[in-house]
Amino acid sequence: MRLIKNTTELIGIKDQNIIISLVFETDTHIEIQAKLDYPAPSCPHCHGKMIKYDFQKNSKIPLLEQAGTPTLLRLKKRRFQCKSCRRVTVAETSIVEKNCQISNLVRQKVTQLLTEKVSLTDIARRLRVSTSTVYRKLDQFTFKKHYDKLPAVMSWDEFGFKKGKLAFVAQNYETNELITILDNRHKPLYETTFLKYPLKSSPTGAVYHDGYVWGLIFH
Repeated sequence: MRLIKNTTELIGIKDQNIIISLVFETDTHIEIQAKLDYPAPSCPHCHGKMIKYDFQKNSKIPLLEQAGTPTLLRLKKRRFQCKSCRRVTVAETSIVEKNCQISNLVRQKVTQLLTEKVSLTDIARRLRVSTSTVYRKLDQFTFKKHYDKLPAVMSWDEFGFKKGKLAFVAQNYETNELITILDNRHKPLYETTFLKYPLKSSPTGAVYHDGYVWGLIFH
């Protein structure tokens, strides 16, 4: 383990309420241990007076790579308790959304890569997030579908987006342009989707799936 001297801005943490206690490098990643703490605010429920309570257990928040090395933030968040209604509230920070454990910088990077010629699985692998995380971000985009022509060569893939379920994605193999995303990988849905294209659009072609080339013929 090698200790690292750092500044919070260097690693993308600009919240002054986050106090870093330790940064070290392991064989696989850089780890940052920190606490989120600030004076007790008013209760968001009854606007009563809150007091400092305790800290949550560590949240594991992936950050952007530093010098090509995966970086993980282990953040303990302060909890507050209202003296009137007795409800407990957790401190919030700008680096991550409430009830989320993926940093906003990583989410922004996902959005950026989705606009480039990068596949969903490559984005997930590069940023060390799940494919379903990338899919949820992609699902926020608005696409205008055109059913006039299919590319001569398509790339098909499957990925998990719900517990125990797989989704289907089709892209132009040469340009990585998205063709469609389907909520399941059942053959009838494939057929229904691709039969929307005119038969003359791409009478024969090829599909790359899991490293194999499949013939694609429309009758």
